[in-house]
Amino acid sequence: MKLNSARKVWIARIIAWVILGVLSCGIIFVTTFMLGPSFFAIPGLNDKIAVALYCPGAESASVEEGTSTPTTTSPSGVYGHTVEVTCTFADGSTRVIRNEEFALASIGGVFGLGGLCGVGISIPLMVAPFFLIRRKREN
Repeated sequence: MKLNSARKVWIARIIAWVILGVLSCGIIFVTTFMLGPSFFAIPGLNDKIAVALYCPGAESASVEEGTSTPTTTSPSGVYGHTVEVTCTFADGSTRVIRNEEFALASIGGVFGLGGLCGVGISIPLMVAPFFLIRRKREN
């Protein structure tokens, strides 16, 4: 789009940014809550997120998955499986990531990755008005 004055150019850019801001919010929302949970399907990603968060610099990690156990004291409550990760460091020390920590890291991590994908899509959109809406050159 070619415009005649600098004022018109900036008005057009601001209008475009408002529209793109609304669109970007939608993109970030969708990628966080739709794309993010789909990352659970990637084998081992949850383990890597938990180890990166709780055991940075660990040389190795072993995962032990337990059986399904009740998550509440109610007999009709829901069941969930248990996971425990043991990280081993270079000096021989170990750190155990409990089931609760693992759940927080994996759930937060995949939603966070989905949100980062949305931000990665939105940033180029917000820069686009600089290149698409310009002042018309006079010869």
